[in-house]
Amino acid sequence: MDLNTIDKTYALTGNQGDSRIAEKRFIILHESGNDSDRKNERAVKNEASYMHDNFGNAYTTHFVGAYDAKEKIYQIGEPGYVSWGALNANPYAPVQIEFARSTSPETFKIAYRAYINLARYYANLYGIPLTLDQGGVNTPGIKTHSWVTKNFGGDHVDPYPYFAEMGITKEQLAKDLMNGVDGQVAKENTVNNIVKVTDNRFKAFTTYDKNGNPNVGTDITPSSEWVSNSIVALTNENLPFYQIATNIFIPQKITNFKDVVVINLPKSEHAYTVNDLGEKTGDKVDNSLIGGSSWQHDGTLYPMKNGVIAYKIASNLYLPVQFAQGSGYTGK
Repeated sequence: MDLNTIDKTYALTGNQGDSRIAEKRFIILHESGNDSDRKNERAVKNEASYMHDNFGNAYTTHFVGAYDAKEKIYQIGEPGYVSWGALNANPYAPVQIEFARSTSPETFKIAYRAYINLARYYANLYGIPLTLDQGGVNTPGIKTHSWVTKNFGGDHVDPYPYFAEMGITKEQLAKDLMNGVDGQVAKENTVNNIVKVTDNRFKAFTTYDKNGNPNVGTDITPSSEWVSNSIVALTNENLPFYQIATNIFIPQKITNFKDVVVINLPKSEHAYTVNDLGEKTGDKVDNSLIGGSSWQHDGTLYPMKNGVIAYKIASNLYLPVQFAQGSGYTGK
């Protein structure tokens, strides 16, 4: 899941939305039910805009769709906090995802893949099982709004009726949530040390030496790709930099890993986290840190007293830099 693809144009800010932290029990799946979206190429954009402007009535954390033959994910509410899409189930869902109806089966497939990827990513992030609509109100897992109706009340049955029209049964939805959409896993390269300059604000960007001072005559250009040997903390702010030559470093903030760390391990392996003292934790989220999974960070590296340097990926949970793509690890 590439978090850089999430559009925050319509994200709630300031005092908008709910300030309560959600219990990490459910990921709730919705479908808008707006049939006019079938006729609108950019329906998901309009849906996200409307939800942002009317959040006082209801809102979810994300709205998923597709247009221009590309997936489109909009963030509305802040993941990890309560959103207002599923009545009394809201306090138990750190993420709720809406789906905009599509103009064609081809567009639906693109949006559906993004929907599944997003649900799987956040379920793994919060340690929520990938099971669909299992158990009662105390059973964690991914739930549909239809399940919420049966267990908490209301009258919604989404996303099943529309998905059935598009050839996705309940059984297929459960399978895709558990295993990923067919073909996507096999194509992923989970050990990777190539970083790409994605910031295009300038024609060239400065590189730095090991002391954090600008180099002369070694500027790099947007869209250029570099093999990174290690990730280090430079400057007084401990910002992450990639080492691309003996004494040449580039800031992570101009690359495709600006605010996300991808686990640089084979899919058969998983990383571990440490606490703010650099001590290995036994938190259950560790089992979700499989090779190729993506995790948001705050753009800072945290040097620990015992010499460990790590990214902060959750409250008092830190990922050592050696587990990040671009660290130089090759799997050998």
